[in-house]
Amino acid sequence: MVDFTVPSRVIPPAEHDVVRYPDDEILLRNVEGGIQVVEFSSTDREGPPAHRHPWHEIEYVIEGTVEFQIDDSPWVAVGAGGVQMLSAGSAHSVRIPAGSARLLMVTVGAPYDGFARDMAALFAREGYAMSEVLTAAAKHGVTLG
Repeated sequence: MVDFTVPSRVIPPAEHDVVRYPDDEILLRNVEGGIQVVEFSSTDREGPPAHRHPWHEIEYVIEGTVEFQIDDSPWVAVGAGGVQMLSAGSAHSVRIPAGSARLLMVTVGAPYDGFARDMAALFAREGYAMSEVLTAAAKHGVTLG
């Protein structure tokens, strides 16, 4: 059993922080406690390299088509209503094959928002190095492969 505290509250639609990657807009809707709720819109055709992290993750496709890859399996395309379930430590990636997509992501365990904020800060700068991305990712327990 995962041990964490989840605050009981209602979060109005306008209450969120926004972080941006080059092809993503990420709305951090709840970042308190052991469960985080994130909504993101993306046009990222390539997606991140396969990576692992210390939190469990559920991604629900709200709009568009999304391709998911888990471990060494082939890419799987799903439309609205499709769900990806990830155990902490599973290698995975996600990409948007055409157009745009909107997803709801729920993470359980280690906090996702610090990682998202650090990545967004790097991507907002010109001339960041891949070594900086790897260092920032490692700070949050995220590794490639």
